[in-house]
Amino acid sequence: MKTRIVNDIPEWRYQAAVIARLHALEDDGYPLTCAGDMNRAKRSRRERMEAKVTGLTAGEPDVRVYVTGGVLLSIEVKTPTGSRSKNQKDRHKKLTDLGFIVITAKAATPEELADEVERIVRSYL
Repeated sequence: MKTRIVNDIPEWRYQAAVIARLHALEDDGYPLTCAGDMNRAKRSRRERMEAKVTGLTAGEPDVRVYVTGGVLLSIEVKTPTGSRSKNQKDRHKKLTDLGFIVITAKAATPEELADEVERIVRSYL
């Protein structure tokens, strides 16, 4: 019987590593800033209603990176086994059709994902 290793690190930990790395770059003086969303957070019925009417949009990428020169990078964070939902595919297509950059980033560990996102962001600086 083959041993199967499953990565059970939740997606929010991957996103937290990415945001921490981006904040560190910003603190080091790189011309960028970032923001993250938690669209998937568990909410009560009332909280879901409030989120929807105040603009939370299903499928919106997890992280936005604002780079000097008016560049907006939208990054969807995925675990090694994660895949985009129908809402995410639809929203990302709409954004790319409007000319925005949407990137889906996936890696084995949060640290590797932060490395990958850093490489991507540096290519736009």
